[in-house]
Amino acid sequence: MDRTRTGRQAAPTSPRLAAGRVARTASDTRIEQAERRIALIARLLDDVVTIPGTHHRIGADAVVGLIPGIGDIASAAVGMWVIVEAARFRLPQIVLARMVLNTVVDLVVGSVPILGDLFDVVFKSNTRNVELFRRHATNPDASTRGHRLFLGGLVLIVLGALWLIAIGLGALLSVQIPTP
Repeated sequence: MDRTRTGRQAAPTSPRLAAGRVARTASDTRIEQAERRIALIARLLDDVVTIPGTHHRIGADAVVGLIPGIGDIASAAVGMWVIVEAARFRLPQIVLARMVLNTVVDLVVGSVPILGDLFDVVFKSNTRNVELFRRHATNPDASTRGHRLFLGGLVLIVLGALWLIAIGLGALLSVQIPTP
């Protein structure tokens, strides 16, 4: 510890401290600018207009999703841009995987006619991805345990479903059909 001539502890000489308040670093500014861009896109896709008579908001994702095929793909492409932007900040791979999963779920379920459009109103993948970006870009030490557990559980469910399908197909193929 540095001490002054009076014996008191000297003020830290960190570049982040200036006149008793936290100074902005270039990294902080870069994160804020990216977060602003990503948040703007998420707002346009998920929360632009309030549905009259409710507190629910919809965005371009729900409206563009009404165009069969093309709408959901265009929305997913913009969602992938958000993920690429997040990857530039070296977010943990597991967080990027969770962001990809959010976008893929939005694409797959959103492509189902009518039900997918209702799903787009409720499941706001871009807003979820912005929250993940905020948490992990501003705090690189943020826990990823929940994401690991979620994705691990999802892998187990998928493997279990594939195993059940294989068992079911095996049982169907082994059925002896008597000849008339």
